[in-house]
Amino acid sequence: MAILREEGASVLLSYDRNGGYGHRDHVKVHEVGKRAAELAGDVRPLEATIPRDVVARLVWIVRLSRIPFRYDVDALLRAYSAKPEITHTFDVRRFARQKQAAIAAHSSQVSDNGRLAPLMRVLTRIPAPLFGFVFNREWYVDAAPRGSRS
Repeated sequence: MAILREEGASVLLSYDRNGGYGHRDHVKVHEVGKRAAELAGDVRPLEATIPRDVVARLVWIVRLSRIPFRYDVDALLRAYSAKPEITHTFDVRRFARQKQAAIAAHSSQVSDNGRLAPLMRVLTRIPAPLFGFVFNREWYVDAAPRGSRS
């Protein structure tokens, strides 16, 4: 909270209440971010999410590509947001290399035997332009109380 005030932050990026796909670290980031925004008072929390229809298309592509995928698709679709809930969409195509490098830096998720590891390995190896084509947007839900949005 002190850092938010010191930096004069007006927005705090966090994960949605499900931590995206439910990773416990991401859920904790959501909890801490939400509380920090509340304590700071004048900081708007924007929670990263994905539209459910986009998740469904990505699952279809993963399965079509025969990449091992051990998630309950119905649960995954419930974890993300319906389109009407999404308040901000950003084109991030020009940051494809940085996003891909960030995924590669999550060594435990890329190199272990977790549910997402096979997919993460593929994502770190595809050409950056293809990565940018597939992951060209980021979506956020404005989690500020309704009366405080302006």
